[in-house]
Amino acid sequence: MSTEDVLYRIGEAVDSGIRRLVDFIHPSPSEEPPSFRYLGRLVKKRFTAHEYLSLKLQLAFLSYLIPNLILLFIKASPLWLVCVAVVYFLYLRYTLVRNREFFVEHEPYRFFYYAISLISLAVFLGYLVIRKIATSIYHYYAYLLAAFAVVMAFRWYFKQRYGRDYTYGVVEEIKGDAVRVFVHDDIAANVKPGHYWVDAVGDLEVGRVVKLIVGDRKLKGAVPVRIIEVYLTDQSSQSSTEPKEETE
Repeated sequence: MSTEDVLYRIGEAVDSGIRRLVDFIHPSPSEEPPSFRYLGRLVKKRFTAHEYLSLKLQLAFLSYLIPNLILLFIKASPLWLVCVAVVYFLYLRYTLVRNREFFVEHEPYRFFYYAISLISLAVFLGYLVIRKIATSIYHYYAYLLAAFAVVMAFRWYFKQRYGRDYTYGVVEEIKGDAVRVFVHDDIAANVKPGHYWVDAVGDLEVGRVVKLIVGDRKLKGAVPVRIIEVYLTDQSSQSSTEPKEETE
């Protein structure tokens, strides 16, 4: 390989790296569905793009918390916490913006993860301050109570702004008086993705979208309990469960 070829390839690699970096810092919504090659191998379940994106956000948040806890344990400089936060928030923004069109409902996820991540950063940095000025163990107790109160206040605000007592599902199986529906991950209704059995109603067919009332369970998330509306347009469980206008 000639020197000219080597320099040409180095130039191409540098140019490609710069373009990827710019795209990472200033992402734009993609029209192509995201690929979940590695995550799909890890989960080994048939999920929709929405479910994979939700799982990706959860794993990213967990991957953000663990290094911060380690940094607090080894009493690292606050600058390290800030550096980790910058990388994480850039990745969070890239994931949310790049895949905006592939969430069933984008806004609640965007608000939740930005807010809970900012609260976490504030809690970590606040702990560093408390560790320097605290003169009694009760100062730590008071700080933990204050942090818990902030989290609970955020949870209340999120439920007031985005929370709802219903979700949508797709009919996949009908057995007598019972019907199995597939429900997407729904952060607004606090429902985990999966298949749920509920009582059947009239006008049900496999593939139809249904609206379901959810029952809240303390600290366990909500579950669909009853169908309240049937939408006439058939859909696959691997597509969005956003309903059409025709209903019964």
